Amino acid sequence: MSKLKLLLISDLHGSETAYRKLANAIKYYKVDAVVFAGDLAGKVLVPVIKVGDSYRIPLINEDKLLKPSEAEGKIKELRGSGYHVRIVTEEEYERMRNDKDYLNKVFNETLTNDIVEYLNIIDERYRQQGIKMYIIPGNDDPVDVINGVNSRQWSSIIPFDENTVNLNSHVLVGLGYSNITPWRTHRELSEEEMYERLSKLMNKLDKGEYSRTILVVHVPPYGTVIDQAPMLTSDFKVVRRGGEAVLTHVGSTSVKRIIEEYKPLMSLHGHIHESGGVDAIKVDGVKIPVFNAGSEYQYGVLRGIIISIDGSKVNYIPVRG
Repeated sequence: MSKLKLLLISDLHGSETAYRKLANAIKYYKVDAVVFAGDLAGKVLVPVIKVGDSYRIPLINEDKLLKPSEAEGKIKELRGSGYHVRIVTEEEYERMRNDKDYLNKVFNETLTNDIVEYLNIIDERYRQQGIKMYIIPGNDDPVDVINGVNSRQWSSIIPFDENTVNLNSHVLVGLGYSNITPWRTHRELSEEEMYERLSKLMNKLDKGEYSRTILVVHVPPYGTVIDQAPMLTSDFKVVRRGGEAVLTHVGSTSVKRIIEEYKPLMSLHGHIHESGGVDAIKVDGVKIPVFNAGSEYQYGVLRGIIISIDGSKVNYIPVRG
């Protein structure tokens, strides 16, 4: 197998600042390719109401009118933290408040337009450098965003959800879903369905390809250091003991089972923002590395892991900027 140097990132959740950093990252990290392990879009739409020559942002302050320069600064701050901003009239805002179908339409349009805008910047920068970015969605990505991304003719961005794609002498296998979460998000599967879909993808390959396969699944494997999140009560409050949040494993048992059965070269993940890092699943005396990029998108921070592959040897360096 040839050498390969990857940048793994995930869970940018609509942060314009993080996306712009990703567009520039390849100049500094000198990688062969980028793998984006899901959750492209943010979760919140922020209406900014135009009132004459002024603006009002109800989410921040219901009544305060902002000058154009003040509004511009707030909008930049919001977009940098992963919020999706839409400038609307008073009439449009009232309709959004009272018409759920219209609100959903505006929400999906705004998210899709923003993500396509950010990816366009990346696509052009990467085209100039001859770098490809391989991308899957995550559990928080609405179908409109996914369709908007998949329908574009990209130069340097390769969507591969529920598909396999060759990368040099390696094979990427992608699945952009999570197991069931308390939040009931857009793209969740039962463990049985997760296993079935992953098995179907792996069975497309020859057995001789497994050892050079890189599994890319949004959710990490269960029972590892990269799948730990705060334990929640039934009303979604964090369980604390001695003032500290109690952590629990929330990854996928099916992803772990697939790794144990098919023994890929490694697996790449996101989903659990606070559990970025690396672990290994031991199978027949061999340690299979599993990575979680982690995320600090709300601060405009780009987190990731540079992974260097040389045959069966895998080295890594966490990065943050």
